[in-house]
Amino acid sequence: MSENENTLRIEKGVVIKYSGNEEEVTLPSDVTRIAPYAFYGCKNLKKIITPLKLTSIGKGAFYGCTNLIEADIPGRLYRRVRGGKCFEKDADIYFRFYACGSEDLEDEDYSDKFDSEADYLASGGDRGAVVANPKGYEETIDVVEEIIQEPDRDPDVPIADDPETLEEKMQAIVPEETMSNTSGAEHENLVNLDDYIIEGATVIKYIGTSKKTTVPEYIEKIGENAFANSDVEDVILPPNLKIIEKSAFGWCEKLKNIAFPDTLEIIDEFAFADCSSLESIILPDSVQFIGASAFHACSSVKDLRLSERLKQIGRRTFDFCIALEKLYLPDGIEKLAEGAFSHCESLTSVLLPGGLKEISSWAFAECYELREINFPDNLVSIGEVAFMKCNSLVAFDLPTSLQEIGRQAFVGCDNLRLVRLPARFQKDVKPKKIFYRLNELQIDYI
Repeated sequence: MSENENTLRIEKGVVIKYSGNEEEVTLPSDVTRIAPYAFYGCKNLKKIITPLKLTSIGKGAFYGCTNLIEADIPGRLYRRVRGGKCFEKDADIYFRFYACGSEDLEDEDYSDKFDSEADYLASGGDRGAVVANPKGYEETIDVVEEIIQEPDRDPDVPIADDPETLEEKMQAIVPEETMSNTSGAEHENLVNLDDYIIEGATVIKYIGTSKKTTVPEYIEKIGENAFANSDVEDVILPPNLKIIEKSAFGWCEKLKNIAFPDTLEIIDEFAFADCSSLESIILPDSVQFIGASAFHACSSVKDLRLSERLKQIGRRTFDFCIALEKLYLPDGIEKLAEGAFSHCESLTSVLLPGGLKEISSWAFAECYELREINFPDNLVSIGEVAFMKCNSLVAFDLPTSLQEIGRQAFVGCDNLRLVRLPARFQKDVKPKKIFYRLNELQIDYI
């Protein structure tokens, strides 16, 4: 329950977003509405329990919840849970309908909720009985599109009592003269606001179906999981974008093209994980931070250009980029974290920057084709199994600045024949621990 409290975003009785990993989620008793796409892509979710006060469920609220097998819902939503707009149409979900007390139904015509009085009584009426979904009854899979709202309210705006529409928010942020350049039909072709759930200057969720989309130009942040698991192929990012949050484009397996604006500063962890169709990553010099596994398993990337302002490549940031062949790292980088480029199976040559001081464990592990690498003069340490199974390496020199080499740093480099080490390692380090089972290796101390 404590995790639910941290990962459920609720405003004025409306569930805006859930970002946790719980298998069972129980919504608080004061929740009255679930916003569109609030639980989108929550693959760990198996059971959802909603309170008796719930009056509406937004469009696509449980799309992408592929493991959801049970949903407890108030009986008043019995007929409204159908059509495949709230839960996936073909989902095999066991629905349990809470009976509504008489105080909930006394002013309502139950014929609007049930097919007949008999159906209503069968659901338990005010006696507290529960009706299960017989044989996965398809017609109970539903959406409630009508969120109770003020007149002229856009039903897809997730904040219940916010008087502004998306268009009003856009006009409030973007100068009028800027808007006039892309107004009318021309602007509609460029940006479809109906494809987005937006709060302020943040994209909360992309809900469109277009393969190509342009993010509205006033957006400064792409929110967590905003495009995750979508079929989008080509994304035009806005000119003022600063932050791409955690898993924002994660698992977009069809994403081929994305251009990063020169205002971008932060790319959080797993932001583009498993974007297996992405072929090019060209980051502007404005980027200062890249999170762990940000480009994990981008298996088609051949062209990688990094920001000159980067100081560190994070943990497993580019691991399993199996199409990457050559790597040039900017001069400012001082550390390669654990597994930064591990399992880049096609990588043949690496040019390390002069300021690099630390190569952490697993940094280039299982880069089987790596045969050319320079070790810069300022290098201080190489971590454990940092170059494990780089079996195309034949020879290299390690600089005199080097102070530490981790255990089995070059284990499995079966074709390694000549290594030159600083003289200090002749006494302080046992070569067999570093070059494990490399019996034909010649080591010269300089």
